[in-house]
Amino acid sequence: MAIKKYDIQPTILVVIGVTGDLSKSKLLPAVNQILKVTPPNTLRVLGVTRRDLSVDEILEGVTEADLLRPNFDTYQMSLTDINAYVELRTHLAKLDSTTDAMHQKIIYLSIPPQISLPVVELLGKSGIADLPDTKILLEKPFGTDLESASELVTGTKQHFDEQQIYRIDHYLAKEMTQNLIVFRENNSLFRRTWNKDFIESIEIIASEKIGIEGRATFYEQTGALRDLIQSHLLQLAALVLADITPSPEQNISKARLAALKQLTPPQNIHQQVKRAQYIGYRDEAENQVSTVETFVSLTLYSKDPRWDNVPITLTTGKALGSKFTEIRIKYKQDSADEANMLTLRIQPNEGVEVDLWAKEPGYDNELLKVPLRFTYDNHFTALPEAYERVFMDAIRSNHSLFATSEEVLETWRILDPIQKAWAMDDTDLAFYQPGTQPEF
Repeated sequence: MAIKKYDIQPTILVVIGVTGDLSKSKLLPAVNQILKVTPPNTLRVLGVTRRDLSVDEILEGVTEADLLRPNFDTYQMSLTDINAYVELRTHLAKLDSTTDAMHQKIIYLSIPPQISLPVVELLGKSGIADLPDTKILLEKPFGTDLESASELVTGTKQHFDEQQIYRIDHYLAKEMTQNLIVFRENNSLFRRTWNKDFIESIEIIASEKIGIEGRATFYEQTGALRDLIQSHLLQLAALVLADITPSPEQNISKARLAALKQLTPPQNIHQQVKRAQYIGYRDEAENQVSTVETFVSLTLYSKDPRWDNVPITLTTGKALGSKFTEIRIKYKQDSADEANMLTLRIQPNEGVEVDLWAKEPGYDNELLKVPLRFTYDNHFTALPEAYERVFMDAIRSNHSLFATSEEVLETWRILDPIQKAWAMDDTDLAFYQPGTQPEF
């Protein structure tokens, strides 16, 4: 089968912090894949680093770089010197002058979150933000609470317009997540039953087997609530709850935002929110009094009449028994022997599963619950990695898979009472053995 080609605007992807682990393991291999499906000489990468490194040194250890190597240049500069950014602006202008076409510039920040805003400010003050067709890609976390997120949003908007800003949530770029809207709206069986009249509860789970894996400094500053609930799981919840209209002009970002605005923060923190820490975490973090949660489960409700009184439970944890991310839609039932669960598997084994009741073969009328499954692996040869879609959509100016400033602030609004309550009282922190589910 011939590889489908995509025409794109000539693009320079400027990766600030190109030597980081994320860049080598995810970002650069993703760009290499994009180069396979785009015309030659339309996408170039400029890797920005503080050290004097060659292309070969930077690409050492990158799993796929065959097409990337001839389309890759390096640029050494200080990330704290305004003059270095002015020189970078001149360099980007020179790159445009050597070709017939004007390039769009996508500035990707692969740097620690605490230095993101200072770099954004220098990109603005140097005039890079004002170059024609310039965009900026930002990684989470987008702040640590409502106040810091508001400062980050305000600071970024002083230099970049909202249409220039692309905040990455790679869960939104996963194939099954993208398919969620199509699945629920293009299959009448589910479209007609996607409301409180038929659905009893919604549960979204991101379970991880690994612990913090040497990321103690990061996790001590973050915790499970900030790491996964604030971004990934609340965005998945917004996609499930969003009011989708059958129109090609449908703005998915606005639909997600409207759904987030309808979610009310927990009214009773003790009852609606559970947190725990796996035994051994404190040793790994080298902090014997740490109250950072490695597991959290919270239940929310929506003011949207379509979801009145339907509990929406978001759960995530590290060092649990298995690794998976899935959305469980439990349908109402009049008796125990009814099909009552729809599972949307985000990862691994992406697909959809519906519980059905069937008669067990034999002379008796014994009923047996059996799964009806659709998996991508059984129907498609390969799925693009999330970062491939992230970069391709940024190149094509598609904002639908990126979190807007308003969405970010809404997620922090929902979690703000929890953070404030936890800051005052840690007596509700439970503990669990690695490989098990916390019990409360």
